[in-house]
Amino acid sequence: MSVIDRRTRQKAEIRQRILDAARQIAREKDWNAVTIRSIAEAIDYTPPIVYEHFQNKEDVLLNIVKEGHVENRRVFDEILAMELSAEEKIVRLSMVQWTFANEKPEIFRLMHNPERMEQQRDMMREGMEDAKQKIEGLFREVSPDTENMGELIFNWFCLMQGYINLITNIRPEQGAKMLENVQDPKMVALFKDPTNLFERAIRRFIKSL
Repeated sequence: MSVIDRRTRQKAEIRQRILDAARQIAREKDWNAVTIRSIAEAIDYTPPIVYEHFQNKEDVLLNIVKEGHVENRRVFDEILAMELSAEEKIVRLSMVQWTFANEKPEIFRLMHNPERMEQQRDMMREGMEDAKQKIEGLFREVSPDTENMGELIFNWFCLMQGYINLITNIRPEQGAKMLENVQDPKMVALFKDPTNLFERAIRRFIKSL
């Protein structure tokens, strides 16, 4: 391996360590705790090294958001290519969002922060328009209500976001305390199996179209 190749690889490794450190800090605390200094301390480098790879904290966050969208788009395309009905593809797409939000809640919240949505639309405009058209195609196969297609898709999005925000924003200790005060065993069972609860809600919504 040449010196140039080695330096290129080392640079890429440091860049990835910076992104990983920022995500870890946000997961343990929150995004407000992510600073260039806190990242540098986490990877045992000085702040100037971080600045060699990113302009500022906002540049770090933007790249994390971009990685999240790229990952989602990869899975999105994989699902669309499957030999499944339109209904099942919508369910699979919904479950991908659920899984992503539960496994990487700090990134999901960053990606869906209303204050950052305009910035993200500019960054992902071309890909988002293509995804929008494909999702509309799925819903047109499911529902005859073509005049209100935009509203149906918006309702689907709100249903997903509502469930995800409700479940992921409740910390385990908070959830346990809430369940102690619930006297309805069936309700307790629902909250103890949120993934199936979410999937059933999505399937009921699709059947209602």
